[in-house]
Formats: sequence, C-alpha cells, structure tokens
Amino acid sequence: MNIRSFDEFESYSNGNEDNILGRIQILTNESVLENSPFIKVTSMDEAQDLPILVCGDFEWSAINESGKTGLKVYNSYNIKTKGDLLKKFVGESFIPKMVKDRSKAKKLSFPIVASGKKGSTTYNTPYMFNKSENNYVSYQEKIIPKTKYDVLMFKNKPICVYEKINDTFKDRGLKSKIVESAIKIAKKILESHGMDAYRLKIYESNKGGHYLGGIHKCSDLNERQSNLLYIALYEDHYGYAVPTWFKNKINSIDVNN
Repeated sequence: MNIRSFDEFESYSNGNEDNILGRIQILTNESVLENSPFIKVTSMDEAQDLPILVCGDFEWSAINESGKTGLKVYNSYNIKTKGDLLKKFVGESFIPKMVKDRSKAKKLSFPIVASGKKGSTTYNTPYMFNKSENNYVSYQEKIIPKTKYDVLMFKNKPICVYEKINDTFKDRGLKSKIVESAIKIAKKILESHGMDAYRLKIYESNKGGHYLGGIHKCSDLNERQSNLLYIALYEDHYGYAVPTWFKNKINSIDVNN
C-alpha cells in the first residue's frame, strides 16, 4: 500500500481496516477462515497484482509458467514429507540421537525406536533390546514429550508460540525459552530450505531439551495465527508497520473460545 495523502494516513492509523485487509493473496486448495485477512485464490490464473503466499501442494512449473512472473511469491520452496525432511538434520542437537550400528545403540538413552524395511519397533529398556536379536537399519532415541509447542514462523522469526494442552492452546509469548530454540532450529533449516511461512512442531523432553517434531506448511491456521502471519507478510512487502490499534485487536483474540 502507498499512502499518498494525509487523509489516507489518518484512515490508516485511526481504525480503517479496509486499508490493511485484503492486500495479500493466499494460494491454497484448502478452506480458509471466513474472516481471513487474505484473499484466497486456488490457481495463479486467479491471482491479482498483489503479493501471494503459497500454502498448498502446487507444481512450481505451473506457477512459473502462469505469466504472473512479476508477483512477489512467498513460500517458493515446496515442503516435502515430514520424515524425509527431518532426516536431513540428523546429527543436530534438536534431532534425537541416531546410530546405524546395533552395537552402538546400547549407548543411547532409552526408549529407542529401531527402524528397518519391515517397519519399526520401540524398545523401552536395554534389557528388552538385548533380548531381541533383530537387526535394523537405524536406532534412534525416542522423545516422550513433556510439552508440545506449535511455533508459527516468518523466515527466521517466531511470530506466534502456542503450548498445546489437551485440545486448548496457551499463548507462550515471544520472550519464552522456546523462542530461542525455535530461532536456532530455523537458522539451520533455512541454510538449505528457502521457506518464508511455516510452522515448527517442537517437543520439550523431561530433561528440558527441545526437539524438532515436524515442519509444516502455513495451512490450518486459527484466527490469531492467520492474522499475525498476514501482518508479518504485509510489513515485509509494503514496508509499513501495521498500526498499533490493529495489532492490539489481533492480540486480543482468544482462540479457545
């Protein structure tokens, strides 16, 4: 948005949502919230001359050949399946330890998951593992989560952190310890994967360690997440800070009601 007059600035800063909403498109085949701040499109043929956030499984050749090459496209990287992507980070501190040699598996912290071509088996104790004579392709520590977090990211910045307790979400804010872990994990991920908007599933163990449980697309967002992501995209693209009154409105949303 280009603010060209004092009247436009007043409406922008004093409560006119029309100058903020509907300035970013979202490309997805999934349903979006009825009051979503995004303009939903299901193909590049529908796209207007506005920045677009890709949140679905689309062929990049179709996007590149759409003739809309001048559009700013966020999420130009297509996230692969969770398992394949997480395997790329084995050896990092945020991935449970893994070995491929059975003799070294005894040094892992139990329980462990032994995986092979025919499936996987969980061994809760060294005794049960030693009793088994089966050989597997890999052996990995199994994290029993004490706490589960859902962290919405824009590039390398957390913009919303929830702790999931049963079926409710508790906002942990952006100054909690989990934020530091999310930034560290995101930094490593972005070294090889150019994602803009995504969600990190992070598990906290009984010993206080934080482990990456999954990397997910920017779909299935609740009202608050959707609006916070919209704000991040809006400010990144247009270069204007969204006014405080609008941010206060979004921060007051209670997703559990």
